[in-house]
Parts: sequence; C-alpha cells; structure tokens
Amino acid sequence: MKISFHARLLTYAAVLAYVALDLFAFRGPLRHSIDSRKIDSPESVERAKQSGLVALVLGRPIHRPQLERVAQERAWMEGKSWSDVPTDQRKFIRKACLGDLIDHQLIRSKIAANKDALRASEEEINQRYAQLLARFSSADDLEKSMNQQGIVSEQELRLRLAAQIEMEKYIDRQLQPLIAVSDDEVAGFYHKHEKDLQNPTMAKVRHIFFATLDKDSTAVKTTAEQAMAALTGKQKTFEQLAGELSDDPKSKVAGGLLGWIEPSRMPADFAIPVMAITINQPVLLQTKLGWHVVEVLEKREATSRSLEQCREEIITALQNSKRQPALENLRQAIRNDHRLHTHIYDEVLDSMP
Repeated sequence: MKISFHARLLTYAAVLAYVALDLFAFRGPLRHSIDSRKIDSPESVERAKQSGLVALVLGRPIHRPQLERVAQERAWMEGKSWSDVPTDQRKFIRKACLGDLIDHQLIRSKIAANKDALRASEEEINQRYAQLLARFSSADDLEKSMNQQGIVSEQELRLRLAAQIEMEKYIDRQLQPLIAVSDDEVAGFYHKHEKDLQNPTMAKVRHIFFATLDKDSTAVKTTAEQAMAALTGKQKTFEQLAGELSDDPKSKVAGGLLGWIEPSRMPADFAIPVMAITINQPVLLQTKLGWHVVEVLEKREATSRSLEQCREEIITALQNSKRQPALENLRQAIRNDHRLHTHIYDEVLDSMP
C-alpha cells in the first residue's frame, strides 16, 4: 500500500516532535540514555567505580592498577617502601602521578599526529636500556621488576623507552624558544654578578688527617703532634707520613694531596685557617672532624673574567632558571587545549587507600 506524501510528512513531523519533547521538554528515555553516557553523569561515575577507571584522556582510560604501579615506582625511586608511605602522602603522590600520566598521554597524541616529530633511534633505545639494566644486579632481577610493573616482555619495555625518549625530544623542542636567552639578558646577568663570576681564590693543599670520631681525642692529638714533629724534624717526608698515618683514604694514596681547593666549597673550620697559612709552612690544625697536618703548596688570587669568558656559563644558568616555569606553562597549555577531552573521576581517585 502506497503511503501518501501528506501521511509521510505527518509521520516525520510526529517523530521529530516526539524527539524534541523527549530531549528538551520531558527529559524522556532518549534524553536519559544520552545523559547517562556523558562522562560526568552519575551512571558514568558508577561505571568508573565498578571498573576502577580513574581518568579518561582523549577517550583512552587510565585505570587504578596503572596509577598504583606508577605511584609505587615513584616512591621506590625516592627510596621509600610503598607500605611505609602514610595515606595522606599516598594521595598526594597519586595525584602528582596522575597529572604526569595525563600529560604523557596528551603529548604522545601530539607526537603521533606530528610527522616532523623526532623519533628515538635504535642506538638511543639501546643506551637507555643499558642504563636501566645497570640498576639491577642481573637481567633476571630486571625481568622480575618488569613483571611487577606489568611489562610482559623486553620488546614492550623497549617500546616504552622509545616513547619516553620521543616525549623528551618533543618537550625539549617545544621549550627551546621559551628558554632562549638574549644578549641583553647575558650582559645584565654579567654586570649584576661580575664578582661572583670571577675566578676564585684557591690553594693547592695537602694534609695528613687524624679522625677523632669514636676515638680518644687526647690520644689522637698526641699522634698528630708526633707526626708534625717527625715532619719538621725531617725524620720522614710528608708523603710517607700521609701514607702511613692519614685517615683520609682518598688523599693518603696521593701523598696527602687534596689538590686545588676553593674555600667556599670546603668546611669553614678548615678552609678559613688554611687560606691564612704561609706557603710551604706545615701547621697543625684542629677541625670538628679531627686534627690535620696541613701544608699549602701554592695559592692563586681571585681574577676577573670577561663577559665572553662567562657567556656559555651565563646562558646555561639563565636557561636552567627558565626551564621549570616554561615546562609548567607548556604542560598547562597542552591541558587547556584538551580540557574537553580529559576527565578525572575524583571519587575513584579519593577512594584509593
């Protein structure tokens, strides 16, 4: 039976009217079905709880076990056992790790879509793999650790290492214009810190060390005085006494030589009196660590350095000072670009013990 044009038109109108009323007026079954599929709907939150879904990033899930592995690995890298980490610190670590996972997912999507992105070479992957392997006593221990982290094969590990390398390259390329340093900045830094940039006063020093820790301090002092007397009486050389008596294992094999020292890099109770010693005149010196027979062999006075001599050092310092803020801004910009495609299920995250 052929349906007339008017009948079809009425049917279409009725269907459209039903859909419109369902969606916008009565919030009927169709509207409820659509709403329940929204990522922040009560139904979606409940489904997330049931499946352990912590976040959705560009449609890709981050589940509780994945987040927990990353959080435990971060604690392990900091020398902590996860079982010893308090609950409030666990939550803090998880939130930080979740932010990293989200950023990694977003950056990987940009790398995948960018045909000009720098790729990891086989040599770079091999080098990173060797560095990782060196942290373990054997290949079997590495494999056990991989299994604990949910990495099922060496091939999967290499793929992860490649992804990490490529992400580092992407970030570094994006940061370069953000941390660029101008000639005016270099000049300004130099004129402000010219004194700090000069070659410092230094002394070439050797010593014979007598530690007092867990020892009779009076007996240690007596031994040091006897060594000083043997040296000044030319009974033995400095090198001989250092090799026989010094408690400094590193310098004793070099005749007591510490080399060129910069006062600011040494303990004050050693550096200040040492810089006042006359060259080639050994003295007996006490510090909080013990007694020292010390001789200054040479001294260098502080000297100025030109801007050009300091340029690379200044550029590195300024780039380093800019890097962290630039990285945070970059990460935030990437998140803002994809804020509509990123959703965190806070109830699931907060429910983790």
